[in-house]
Amino acid sequence: MLMQSPGQMIKLELKAAADQLAHSQNGSIFSLPTELLLRVVSSLPIGSIRNFMANRSLRVVSLLVEHLEIDLSWLRPGHFPQSQVPPVTQPDGFAALSLVMNIRSLSLEGIADWIWGPDLAKLREVVFNMKLIRIEIPFLRDPHARYACVWPGSSNIEDKWEGDLGEEIRKLLQAQPLLEEFKLTDSSITWTSLYGSLKTSDVPNLKSLQATPNVAVAFLRAAPRLESLNLMITEWDDRLFSEMETNSAAVGPFIRRFTIRVWYYETWLWDNLAKVLALFPGMEELSITINSQTTATDVVPASFYFRRIVSKVFVLLSLRHVEVRFETLHHDTPEIFEVETRSIVELKTACLLLESVIDPGRRLWTFRPDCQNSRGFAPHLVGSLAEETLWSMEDLPDLLKSD
Repeated sequence: MLMQSPGQMIKLELKAAADQLAHSQNGSIFSLPTELLLRVVSSLPIGSIRNFMANRSLRVVSLLVEHLEIDLSWLRPGHFPQSQVPPVTQPDGFAALSLVMNIRSLSLEGIADWIWGPDLAKLREVVFNMKLIRIEIPFLRDPHARYACVWPGSSNIEDKWEGDLGEEIRKLLQAQPLLEEFKLTDSSITWTSLYGSLKTSDVPNLKSLQATPNVAVAFLRAAPRLESLNLMITEWDDRLFSEMETNSAAVGPFIRRFTIRVWYYETWLWDNLAKVLALFPGMEELSITINSQTTATDVVPASFYFRRIVSKVFVLLSLRHVEVRFETLHHDTPEIFEVETRSIVELKTACLLLESVIDPGRRLWTFRPDCQNSRGFAPHLVGSLAEETLWSMEDLPDLLKSD
């Protein structure tokens, strides 16, 4: 029998220990000190090292991730050619998702039926078991809606589904009692589906909501702690305003941050903007985005809409910050974003507590005391703002990033 060297015996012992720990239920090898792990890994074959490090990196990343954005488009045939669907080392991706135990913020996009699709029950189970503070769902489709769209990969399963989208949303909310921020930016759901069923116990801690006005009315009556409201673009009318007025009576005075997106041609809303703003008299921060994405060459400049906003905000006595954005296809025409200094002064005159303004040209204005004029203040242009985009994985340690 051949005698083994001490080095060979140590390697065999370390390999046996690594194999035992790697296959144990608690996976304690992943919590070993880095120095010891280095000694263990040095004894493993190249293939084992690759698998070991892949699993270790996955677990380390899963503990670091608090915000996760997932595009589920690849789950539905027809969205991407099969050659563009990346291979995965773990066939059960939802099991891997369950490793992200510290996640607090989740964004799910790409398919519009994950919350009710019969074949996605496992995904719902994983999401429902998370302890989330924030959820963002760009779109949910109601197959029972009159104008429901046909999506790539759609089947007759939708025709047979007899559930209610409002109830499915309630199940999601009920599973997340810690939820503070909910973003449902678009949906074909009818407002009555949620309106008649949503209860305060479904959203006991909700503080921030982003939704279409038709969906928002259901939350206004059920979320007593709501303080931030972001209304997506839609066409307003007397019926919608009446619903908004009725359901915001209790929570309206407590809304501190209000955001709304408006079509440039939305006559009803521009004529009645003061009435809408007056529903939230305690507002301190106001953000209005004007969508003027038209191919017309004679585009009305941002200054026109800015002046209309100035003439409507007199109802907001607590207003401190205003931001106005202007969306247009004519980015090569900088003068289209300009507003007059006089309009900034008039805005401050209408709202005496106003502290800062961001105009459509992304310029920041503040106000300084000035005893030389009857107003008692003078506008001060601080400068232009630049927005920085955080790329994926920028907040992860370098050792976890691939070359």
